[in-house]
Amino acid sequence: LHESTHWGTQALVEHFLHSYRSMGIYTTAKQIMSQCITCQKVNKKVMRMFPSGGQELALRPFQAIQVDFTEFPPIQRWKYLLVIVDHLTHWVEAFPVTQATANSVVKILLEQIIPWFGVVGVINLDFTYWVLQGVMDKLQICWEYHTPWHPQSSGRVERMNQTLKRQITKLMIETKLLWTKCLPLTLLRIITAHRKDIGMSPYDLLFGLPFLDHQVDTPDWEKGDQYVNHYVQTIANNLEQLRRQGLLPQTVQLDFKVHSLKAGDCVLIKT
Repeated sequence: LHESTHWGTQALVEHFLHSYRSMGIYTTAKQIMSQCITCQKVNKKVMRMFPSGGQELALRPFQAIQVDFTEFPPIQRWKYLLVIVDHLTHWVEAFPVTQATANSVVKILLEQIIPWFGVVGVINLDFTYWVLQGVMDKLQICWEYHTPWHPQSSGRVERMNQTLKRQITKLMIETKLLWTKCLPLTLLRIITAHRKDIGMSPYDLLFGLPFLDHQVDTPDWEKGDQYVNHYVQTIANNLEQLRRQGLLPQTVQLDFKVHSLKAGDCVLIKT
């Protein structure tokens, strides 16, 4: 009946019940509909909106990072910007590179990130190569691969790419300098700007104190020890409180499945 009419589930059930009676007819009709390739290609499917999941909670700075490349106008040999964003503090690091390759990522991680922030626990990215995989295996770094066709998976670094481009463009207009020269001041503006969700800047969350934009008087040697002790205690207390605030806006992983698909299943892609 469905092959000759391509009726919907409700129409099939009502037509059937005019002449017959059967338990579970609605479930059967729904299964027939779902197996009809023609209907699946043509019918408009109402998709249920599931809450978006997130990553595992990051408890320390640079425990989890997102990595991405963004393209800039070529200047000498620099053509790309490697952008790295911390999951907890939203601290951003950006480095001009000549090629958007895994070798560039490995070089920056080993020379610029790990020596300053420690070994990263999780790297979230939309590409992978054997070179990068080998290094992460040696360092016991977990990598989470997501498809480049779903940019929401790396939403934080994608938004940061746009923020960097806007801020760099403004500085280029104001200073008439090349984007490579404007990059350090751009990063300073971003990491000292207060976040809307918690009202703190990435600088506050990483160092426990606000960025000092002026000279601060330091005590003489007689009061130096007391000053240092108070300074260290203040930073420790601030860091604990601020990083607890940094945990609040993080989206945790879902504790249920949103579909029954498995790797290798055939699916229809809506275009």
